Amino acid sequence: MRDAMFSSPSPLKDQLIRAGSLPRLLTRFLLAWLALSAVAIGNAGADDTIIVIPTVNSDVQSHAAVTVGSRLSRAGFRVTSPEPLLQTLKIGPVVARSDILARGDDIMTALGKAIIVLVDLEITETGDGSTGYEIRLSSEIYEPASQQLVASWAVPNTTLIPPAPCAAACQAMTLRAEVERMADTLGESLVFLLQEPGGTLTGDGGAVAILQMELIDLSVEERVQLIDLMRNEFPGFVDITRSQTSGPRQRLRYHTTADLDRLGEWIVVSLAEIGLEAGQDVQFVMTGNRIDIRRISTA
Repeated sequence: MRDAMFSSPSPLKDQLIRAGSLPRLLTRFLLAWLALSAVAIGNAGADDTIIVIPTVNSDVQSHAAVTVGSRLSRAGFRVTSPEPLLQTLKIGPVVARSDILARGDDIMTALGKAIIVLVDLEITETGDGSTGYEIRLSSEIYEPASQQLVASWAVPNTTLIPPAPCAAACQAMTLRAEVERMADTLGESLVFLLQEPGGTLTGDGGAVAILQMELIDLSVEERVQLIDLMRNEFPGFVDITRSQTSGPRQRLRYHTTADLDRLGEWIVVSLAEIGLEAGQDVQFVMTGNRIDIRRISTA
């Protein structure tokens, strides 16, 4: 199965890859293979200590790590400062993945059961004639007990253009505020990833995105058809959990390994296939870890 649903300039409805196009036996084999090659992420519980560590001990990157840790702490996780651990391990100011993986036993001795979150920030000045920044923020989660990477997650890249005029102090403040916003979004993603009891990781350590999805004022038939498409025809589908329906509103968690930008495109295509045009019949909003689809009232 290809990893994309769009491969030609033909009409959108014709570009949706059909899982049924594979022989049924082969499809079942692939699903079984994926299940066998996955490993489960256990819930991060009260006994787990979470350490959020910036890969470079700079002011802005440290602030990003603190913001991620703050979001995890507000969600109920036990988050502690990384400085005592780094001093004990004599690691830094640059922290590499290999440093963490190689010191799993030492981390267990110092902390007991723990989860390490490495936060990596890359800021590049754009060369388009105006002062701007390309910002990339990502994270990797390690379990010292198993001495392996168990998940990775990144937020969408941001191109930041500070307002004009904007002196050096203004630019620094604007940049810091944007990094804080991105770090808070990253922290929110990690909360869902660590809390989800049924969460899984692909065999290569790729993270499964867990998105809160809400369908409002769609008919029962429309909801069933859309969810059927997302379950059976979207590459990267993993699971649907915590589905709850109350009148015209349905909430669920959608688990996927797909690229989230592509996922948004596929949802628009699927809505069109069941007779709903995004922006005309329904309002479709996908931000962070949320997917909201609401019928537009014509009254």
